[in-house]
Amino acid sequence: MTTKMDLVESFRAIYPIQDATVDRLKGYLERCTYNKGERIIKQGERSKYIYAVADGMVRCMYEDGDNEATLLFGVAGNIFVSLASIVYGRPSQTSYEAITDVEVYRISFDDFWALCDECPDLMRWQTHYQLYQMYTLEKRSTLTGIGDAYTRYQQYIKMRGKSAIAQIPLKYISQYLNISQETLSRIRSRIARGE
Repeated sequence: MTTKMDLVESFRAIYPIQDATVDRLKGYLERCTYNKGERIIKQGERSKYIYAVADGMVRCMYEDGDNEATLLFGVAGNIFVSLASIVYGRPSQTSYEAITDVEVYRISFDDFWALCDECPDLMRWQTHYQLYQMYTLEKRSTLTGIGDAYTRYQQYIKMRGKSAIAQIPLKYISQYLNISQETLSRIRSRIARGE
C-alpha cells in the first residue's frame, strides 16, 4: 500500500528550497491522474513536464522492439522527468508507466525554467536533482551488478520494503534485478518457506 506524499518535503528532500519558492511553485502545479498501465512519459516523444508522484507507483522502462527493461520504480514522494527532454529538448529515451492508478502533480518545463530564473534556490534544486538521478542509477547498478539472484532480491527488499514490492508485478521486478521470472518465483518460494 502506498502513502500520499508531502509535496514540500519531496522537493526539500533533494534541496532545501525556501518557503517563498514553495509557494510560487505550488501556483504552477497541476494535478493529474493516470490509470494503471497508462504511459505518463512516452519513449520517443518529447516530454514537457516534471512530475511528482502524490499517490501510487510508476516504473521507468526502456523498450527495444519486443524487449523491455525496467530501470527504476517511483512511489509517493518521488519526482521524475525525462532528462533528455528537459536538458536537451530531445525525445525521451525511456517511458514512465503507471503500475497502479497514479496521482501526480506536474509543472511544465517553461514554467519551471521561468521560476528558476526568479528563484535561485530552485535553480540549485534542479542541479541537485540531476545529481540525485545519477546517484539513483549508480545505486541500481550496484544492486543489480553483483551477487547472485537471491542476494539481489534480498537487498531489493531491504531497499524498497515488502509492502511496495507486493504492488509490483513479478515481471517488472525480474527485469529490474536482471533475473528470470522463474528464478524470482523460486526465490520468493524459498523465502516464504523460511529458507
